[in-house]
Amino acid sequence: MSSAGLDYDPFSSEAMTDPMPLYRELRRHSPVHRLEPYDGWALSRFQDVWDVFLDHEHFTESEGQVFAKEVVTVSHHGAPPPRASTDPLALFNYLDPPLHTQLRRLMAGPLHPAAIARLEPFIRDVTRRTLDRLCAQGSFDANIDFASFISCSAVCHLIGLPADDIPTMVTRVNRVSARVPGRSGLTEDAMTAVGEIYGFVMDCVQRRRSGEVTTVCPLVDCLMASDVIGRKLSDAEIVPQVMSILIGGTESLPKIMSGGLVEFWRHPDQRDFVSADAGRVAPAVEEMIRYHAPAQWFGRTLTCDLEVAGTPMRTGQRVFLLVASANRDEREFEDPDSFRCDRKMRRVVAFGVGSHFCSGVFLARLEARIMLEEFLARVPNYEIDLDRAVRSVSEFQIGWTNLPLKVVPRRASSAAAQIK
Repeated sequence: MSSAGLDYDPFSSEAMTDPMPLYRELRRHSPVHRLEPYDGWALSRFQDVWDVFLDHEHFTESEGQVFAKEVVTVSHHGAPPPRASTDPLALFNYLDPPLHTQLRRLMAGPLHPAAIARLEPFIRDVTRRTLDRLCAQGSFDANIDFASFISCSAVCHLIGLPADDIPTMVTRVNRVSARVPGRSGLTEDAMTAVGEIYGFVMDCVQRRRSGEVTTVCPLVDCLMASDVIGRKLSDAEIVPQVMSILIGGTESLPKIMSGGLVEFWRHPDQRDFVSADAGRVAPAVEEMIRYHAPAQWFGRTLTCDLEVAGTPMRTGQRVFLLVASANRDEREFEDPDSFRCDRKMRRVVAFGVGSHFCSGVFLARLEARIMLEEFLARVPNYEIDLDRAVRSVSEFQIGWTNLPLKVVPRRASSAAAQIK
């Protein structure tokens, strides 16, 4: 099949529903695929995606990591894209080095691996108490009731937001991510949910600034103390930064966890393999990330004419980095379409690499390890009702958003399957 015969559009219903067959054909026949309607290109092979992630000299994120369709349908006609605003300060995801680096360094304290490691007792306690409640019920939604509840609890604790009503926040975040099949971009209800989250976070920031909230709010406090742009940040500039961490930290990992639980249900040999040795949990988490990370692509825009992956590209063109395809690339991974918890991996691109890598990656990995350890220890046998499960339709995040799970009563023979 020639590249001309490949009909790939990142905003099409097919790509928003089941893109893996498309990715396979792109890697094989058109690894640098022209996207005429968006004056752009799609890169589907691992090394090409990796190389662009690391190149912040020739690419900008000023149009965002996730392109809006209405933005990319307008060509720059060979001109560089406008830079993101610094006054007022744009969301950090739109900024480029050196300002992006300075802001990320400022936020790095609460997100540093050492600081994240200190959250383990809190996350483990929340996970155990959640499993106590859910196992007593006998059946629950593995995404909403388990993974999303714990992820949202952890990120609220990290930021310093009140955790009085985690289920409501999970619902709001999932409303932001929801799409109408066949239509990319935020729905009307998603915009309403964004407004609700904005109001909640703004109220928390204002109460912290006024002194009404006296407990430490790690991420909020860092941003309030900043003079990274030569002055203190306003509340209106702080809130979007916090919202990005809150939404990203609540929506992504639960889809990875849900996908992993589906694979362990489909492949009990893999579940038994991991359950037999606690040292196998961390590699299993990496395989879950590779196999089920929900982000389909991240965007970059060229700031100059450049040859990319052997193809001349011009200033202002957009490049779609198909990370979900890259993580199934046969050139990087042996038997990539198999879920194997003994896989030896050098690297993955699910969370990005380089200066714009996901700032919550250390928290996500810690949460995933704890959740998987505790789940396998408490729920060695379970059934999933895929007929009632819901898989999201999206140009960006695809994964299980509802996953009905039933605990199968422990058998005597299952005791050996517990992680010691």
